[in-house]
Amino acid sequence: MSGVTRFDDSLPALVAVIVSELGGDVVEEGAVLRDAFGRLAFFTSRKLSEAAIERLTRNLLAALGGYARADRPVADSDDFSTASVLEDPSALRVMVGPHRVRFVDRRLVGVDWLRAPAPPAPPPPRFVFASIKGGVGRSTALAVVATHLTSRGKRVLAVDLDLEAPGLAWTLLAEDTFPPFGILDALVENNISGLDAAFMADLIGPSALAHKGGRLDVIPAFGRSSIEHPADVLAKLARAYAEDIRPDGSIATILDQVRTIIDGYADPTRYDAILIDARAGLHETSASAILGLGAEVFLFGLDEPQTFRGYAVLLAHLSRFLSGEERPEWTERLTMVQGKAPVDVEQRQAFVERCRVLFEEAGFAPPAVQQVDAAPVPLPGGPSFKDVPWSEDVSDEELFAADWSIREPVAVLDDARFQRFDPMRRWDLLSESVYLVAFQQLIERIESSLGVDEEGT
Repeated sequence: MSGVTRFDDSLPALVAVIVSELGGDVVEEGAVLRDAFGRLAFFTSRKLSEAAIERLTRNLLAALGGYARADRPVADSDDFSTASVLEDPSALRVMVGPHRVRFVDRRLVGVDWLRAPAPPAPPPPRFVFASIKGGVGRSTALAVVATHLTSRGKRVLAVDLDLEAPGLAWTLLAEDTFPPFGILDALVENNISGLDAAFMADLIGPSALAHKGGRLDVIPAFGRSSIEHPADVLAKLARAYAEDIRPDGSIATILDQVRTIIDGYADPTRYDAILIDARAGLHETSASAILGLGAEVFLFGLDEPQTFRGYAVLLAHLSRFLSGEERPEWTERLTMVQGKAPVDVEQRQAFVERCRVLFEEAGFAPPAVQQVDAAPVPLPGGPSFKDVPWSEDVSDEELFAADWSIREPVAVLDDARFQRFDPMRRWDLLSESVYLVAFQQLIERIESSLGVDEEGT
């Protein structure tokens, strides 16, 4: 490798210079600002001599190269902008070596990923179906869960947030029940003419797949207008992701706009559950669903390296919102889902173990596990839970949760009948005796969150 500093090396290089020149305490008291182009600067509330500033500037430019702000790589208490950076509410606390550094990240895109996970939304509960890549059965699972809940008499709203690869609505709606507009139109119109009650009503189409006694409404990604004018869809997409500048001058990001739209339907007298199909990957709209809706989030993936590589990125970022030994409530709303899982339980255990390691390495594991006598022991490092000195009367799910503070993964079994899922043509797939074979674990997890018993009440 060349000696040129690259993006991943720039923050550690800056911290190393500051620690060497000023000490670790100064690093942790100050703040690092990364601008929209990736250049870094350090701000401290302490007063520095002109000689110290000149020396730091010279050393930072040498260590960071193009990743140092050439005009001002270091600022002290006399600088007019220092206070605003130190007090910036968007700052994260990130670990750089042994130092916990306050970090302000300015972005042109991706700003919603800097938002801390929202607290639980009020009723009706929301469930996000997310994945790193497509083809893992995420949308099919949502459709099955939605129709199952209607068989229990529940009123369900299904929302397709996958704007660039929509599919959920074509599974749940007949052509003649597509509403005039979809989420794509809502994001565009919100920036131009606003969203009134009539427009919001025109986002919903009723699904004929709902079981008698329940109701299933669907908000598609594309409405009938986009279907009839396909040449305009890309033009809409180019504008849907724009920030909305409100009359008072405040800015609504994609997360804010999506949350406002979903909140507009969140009436417990109207719906018992809202199911959201998130876009695959780590796009800005994924942040809206995963972080911004106060939902339970189901993270779908296959037992393959791509799944764990992708989720390692997501979880490493989310770990920046962890602080101290107590895990925040939102970690309890994350559930890994193994898609197309083998029927054999022993084979599925490998996925469970990989998930445990994934979360542990991302920083979600507590610093120690307590024995029955309260004597601390190290976190399990071996290949199996059997190495951990657990109390014998602890349930499997409690054992799993005690280890790394999130819920045990669930499996959706591989069932060839659900490939190319088209329930409009094959109603038999929505027979409970058929779909429970593959989807029972997922359905039971969601029903437990809704408080649904075996009779559906």
